[in-house]
Formats: sequence, structure tokens, C-alpha cells
Amino acid sequence: MSDKKEMSMEAQKAELFEKTPIPQAVLKMAVPTVLSSLVMVIYNLADTYFVGMLNNSIENAAVTLAAPVLLAFNAVINLFGIGGSSLMSRYLGRKEYAAVRKSSAISFYCALGFSALFSLSFAVFHTPLLGILGTAKDTAAATWQYLQWTTVCGAIPAILNVVLANLVRAEGSSLHASIGTMSGCLLNIILDPFFILPYGFGMRAAGAGLATFLSNCAACIYFFVLLWIRRRQTLVCVNPRVFSFDMTILSQICAVGVPAAIQNLLNVTGMTVLNNFTAVYGSTAVAAMGITQKINLIPLYITMGISQGIMPLVGYNYASKNRGRMKEAITFTAKISISFILLMTTAYYLGAEKLIGLFMKNEEVVAYGSRFLHGMCIGLVFLTVDFLAVGVFQACGMGKSSLIFAILRKIVLEIPALFLLNRIWPLYGLAYAQTCAEVVLAIAAVILLRNMFRETV
Repeated sequence: MSDKKEMSMEAQKAELFEKTPIPQAVLKMAVPTVLSSLVMVIYNLADTYFVGMLNNSIENAAVTLAAPVLLAFNAVINLFGIGGSSLMSRYLGRKEYAAVRKSSAISFYCALGFSALFSLSFAVFHTPLLGILGTAKDTAAATWQYLQWTTVCGAIPAILNVVLANLVRAEGSSLHASIGTMSGCLLNIILDPFFILPYGFGMRAAGAGLATFLSNCAACIYFFVLLWIRRRQTLVCVNPRVFSFDMTILSQICAVGVPAAIQNLLNVTGMTVLNNFTAVYGSTAVAAMGITQKINLIPLYITMGISQGIMPLVGYNYASKNRGRMKEAITFTAKISISFILLMTTAYYLGAEKLIGLFMKNEEVVAYGSRFLHGMCIGLVFLTVDFLAVGVFQACGMGKSSLIFAILRKIVLEIPALFLLNRIWPLYGLAYAQTCAEVVLAIAAVILLRNMFRETV
């Protein structure tokens, strides 16, 4: 890379990460990520919505039961997307541009290898895995048909397009990263009715899986074209000649990525336990819980979008030792995200029945789902604080802190709460387990962030 190109890149990064006023810098990084997250929520809701139009609880339950597998993709995404992007931002803050390119190449090719392994493993061991997911005789076939497209065929494009978005965002190109993920999501929404509903191909849940597979392929193509067009302006590199098993870089990626991946696997475990508890009450309860979880993804993804959007800004200033600017960015982000989530919580609690009814015209599903949503939505504010803290830990390379939070959330708090609340208040108590966990974690997050801020003084 020429000295002239390095100087040009340094000036561009310094302008955004070092000089732009914090409100403007946060909004520039976070807004495209939040918009992308919202589109991803709509994309997640689309499968549930169009499958729900069939008014078949078995098909809807199949999409719900398959959700932990798709969530497990995030283990690989977090390992190399979060881990790689965090390291890239910190290298940028230290002006080590060759290391930025190398870390992006390692992240990309490791993600490719792991996603291929994921796909192959599910194809070979799908029978016992379907049992673990909580499928019964009436839901197993539909769940497998959906997962054939989304996992056996679709794991590689599904994982790579999000990993590439994280790597592109790490150097400040939040808008380009968001356009890539949004393009795939929007295509999925367009394709869903044609593949799912009787007036199209009538493939039902399998059609939802095929639409997801095709849309993820399209998103991958977008990123490859983007990197080719911007090859002289970007530090994100997928050139195989740059890839190597550099243990120094790989260990730093894993320092943040492994805890993030474990956090996701624990989320999958928690969702699987929840689905198994719910499955005891029948496919109608499972469908209602699935719809509730999908609706709850809207504020969840907004919170994730905000925390992930500011990660490059936080990581850059942490590495360049501009801790005052880092603190200002975190504080501003906390104010706007908590205020917004409070409004959403109020809307969810008051409009629960109408929201559930949008997805399935079934009185029993609406009755179950509205009560589930009441329980889940009251924990959203606490979850926002928790996610922001974890995003800061990941941006600063503090993988151990984020791992401790993940273990506390699922193993110590949420999963035991599922057992306890289901015994005290059968079925309906399940919806309050996450809230119980997030209250404790939010308190811990505030304490740790305050200690971090004191160290910057």
C-alpha cells in the first residue's frame, strides 16, 4: 500500500473517529446500523407473517422450532465478525493499516471454513438435532424442510454476508454495510409470499427457507462487488494471498470473538430450553411464543444496532487513548437508546393483543401471545443497558467481561428462572425469565461502566 494512500485513509478515519462532534459521529455510525437492524427484524417477521397467513399452527411452529439453529449462525458471526471488526477498529486507532487488512482476511476465510463445517454437520446429524430442538411427529417434517434451505444450503451465505458487513463497518463505512444487509432482507420479504403462499409456489415453511437462502446469496454478491469497486479505497481484504494463520492476530480475534460466540451459543441453549418447555403445552402455545419472540426482536435488534454501530467509534478512541471522547460517545448513546426503548415498551404493553393478532387470526394464539409479550417487554430497558455494556467491552477487547455477562445471563440467571417460574406459574411464567435476568445484569453493567469511566479521568 502506498504512503499516499495510507495518508488519505488516515485523514478520512481521523475526521470521523477523532474530530466529528459526538452526536453527529454516533448518529452517522448508529443510524445506518439501526435501519439495517430494523430491516432484518422485518425480514425475520416476514417468515412468521406469511407462514402465519396459512393459519396452520404446525407450519408456524416449524419456523419457531428452527429459530435456535439460525440463531446459532451468530456464534460464527460473532466469533469472526465481532472479533475481527473489534480488532480492526483498534488497529485503525493505532494506525497499523497492514494489520487491519490481514485481520479482515483472516476473519473472512475462517468464517467461510466454519460456516461450511456448520452446514455439513447439520446435514449429517439432523435427525438427533431435530429432537433436541423440540420437534414432535407433527412438526418434524416441516421443520426439516425449512432447515434444508436455511442451514444445509444456506449457512455459508447467511454467515458470510453478516461477517462482511461487520468488517466493512469497522473502518467507518456503516452506510455501505447496512445497504448490503438490507438488500438481502428486502429481497427476502419480496420473495416470501411467492414461495410460501398457495397462489405462488405453495411451498409453505420450506418456501420461507428457500427465500431466505436466495436473499442471503444476493447480499453476499453485493459485498463482493462493493469490495471489488472500492478495492483501492478500502482496508477490508478478502484476497486469499493475504490470508495466513497469524497466531498473534488470530488470538486477538478470538479474545473478543470466542466470548461473543459463547454468548450466542448460550442464547441458543436458552431459546431451546424455552421452546421445549413451551412445546409441552402444544403447537398453539409454540406458535404464540414464536410470534412473541419475533415481535420482541424489533426493540432487541434496535438495541443491538445501536451498540454495534458505535463499536468502531468506541474501539478506535479506546486504542488511541482518547478516553474522554469514548466516555462521551457511550453516555450519549445510552441516553438516546434508553429513551426510545421506554417508548417502545409502553406501546408493546398497551397494544399486545393487536400486535399478536397481526400475525395469526387465532383467538387462542392471541390470548397466549399477548400475555407472553407483557412479560417479555418489561425487561427491554434493562436489556438495552446490558447490551450497550457488552458492546463496549467487545469494542475495547475486554472479552472476559462480555463472557462473564453471557454466563450470568443464561446459565446463572435465565435458564434456572425458566425452571422456577414454569413451576410457580405454568407456561406464562416462562415469559418473565429474561426480564429477571436482565434486571440483575443491568445493575452490574452500570457499576462496571461507572468504574471504567472513573479510570478515564
